[in-house]
Order: sequence, then C-alpha cells, then structure tokens
Amino acid sequence: MNIVMLRGNLARDPELRVINTGDKQTSVVNFTVATSREFTKANGSQDKVTSFIQCEAWDSGAEAIASSFKKGDLVMVEGSLRNDSWEKDGVKHSTLKVRVNNFGKIIKTRRSDKTQEPETVSF
Repeated sequence: MNIVMLRGNLARDPELRVINTGDKQTSVVNFTVATSREFTKANGSQDKVTSFIQCEAWDSGAEAIASSFKKGDLVMVEGSLRNDSWEKDGVKHSTLKVRVNNFGKIIKTRRSDKTQEPETVSF
C-alpha cells in the first residue's frame, strides 16, 4: 500500500503546465507543501523541523489546484509516493514526489484557533 497524506502550507504558488501527450493536451501542476514536525530535544527544549514536499496533480485536478491554491494556503493532500529518475550530462538523478489524488483547502476561522474540515476534491 502506498498512501501519503500531508497537511501543510503551500511554499509557493502552484505552477500549471500544459503538455502534449500524443494526440491530446494534458494539464499538470507542480507545487510544494511545507509541513512541520515538532519534537522535544534531549535537554527538554522544544524544536521544529519543516520538510518541503514536492507534489504534482494531473488533468482536471491540476486545473482546480492552479485556480484555487496560492502560496501560504493551508491545504490537505492525499496521494501516492512516486520516485522520478532521470539522467542529465551523464549523471543520474532522482526525486520523490507525491502524485495527488485528493486535495482540499483548510479554512481557519478568525474567532478561534479551530479549523474547518477541508473540502476534498477527488479526480
């Protein structure tokens, strides 16, 4: 089973591209989710580490994300982890990214610290 769920803030605006796949055009969006993990150090002090996770979505999901998400938005994404590999100038490279299946924006209310459940969109 390969399922990833992330809750975090968009580190930058989503980047939408349209690519040719044979006889049709397909939309793909790339974006980065910044998610933090808090922990207690050995000396008892609190600390936080932020990870920046690359994500991509395709087709109608790509278009929906590009039109509704922006830098700083609190979001929830669900998808699968994917390893992309390529070779450039004789050097092999690889990166992990999340292929997004479901997503939603989380709205914080101004009167409290409570958050509303995200509206989830599947594609």
